[in-house]
Amino acid sequence: PYGLPLDETTIAEVMKDAGYRTTAIGKWHLGFCSENYTPTFRGFDSYQGYLIGAEDYFKHTRGWDHVGGYDFRNSSFEAKDILPPTAKGFIGTYSAYIFTQRAIDVATHHAAAYPTTPLFTYLPFQSVH
Repeated sequence: PYGLPLDETTIAEVMKDAGYRTTAIGKWHLGFCSENYTPTFRGFDSYQGYLIGAEDYFKHTRGWDHVGGYDFRNSSFEAKDILPPTAKGFIGTYSAYIFTQRAIDVATHHAAAYPTTPLFTYLPFQSVH
């Protein structure tokens, strides 16, 4: 299997131990060979983004190396230990706009639901490279 070894501690797990709520938004290149490698099984309470890499910015598909398919996941705000389903409602929207809106939505939800609990947001944009 490919991915960050399961015995390695993620920053999300450290932040959870310190009392934070956690969310991951954007690209995840730390494994998906088993759901145990995915963000909501590695310390994040919620996740929106893609798991594979090399996605189209608008279609959210991968296909440059003959490995095609739609890869865009969107969880609820409370999804720890649940593999988020694919979400096709975002086709045609630039990924940076989707991720920015998700960060705003998570922060708004968090402020209302957990006003005294700190929030850790991991937000690696796709467009940085």
